[in-house]
Amino acid sequence: MTEQDVRIPLLKKLAEQAMSDGEFRATARENLDAALRAYGYDLNERERTLVFQFRAALEEAGVDLNLIKELDVDELLDQPDAFRAAREAGFRTRD
Repeated sequence: MTEQDVRIPLLKKLAEQAMSDGEFRATARENLDAALRAYGYDLNERERTLVFQFRAALEEAGVDLNLIKELDVDELLDQPDAFRAAREAGFRTRD
């Protein structure tokens, strides 16, 4: 694994925390970089780019994680378009 590979388990953990931890969301809403550092997410540049792209896509779609009661991260990641932008940008993913 190279330092620029995308670590799917790490991103799933981050997504799960974003959906279940209101304090994390509040911090991330103000400053996502600070939230990532404070909660121990040491993302490489590709992962960081993917997280910010995903966040922007959620905002553009008007998705509010505070309103999502039950969302299966695996189901979300299995959606055909979930990582389309990442693949188009040449990101490699590994489980």
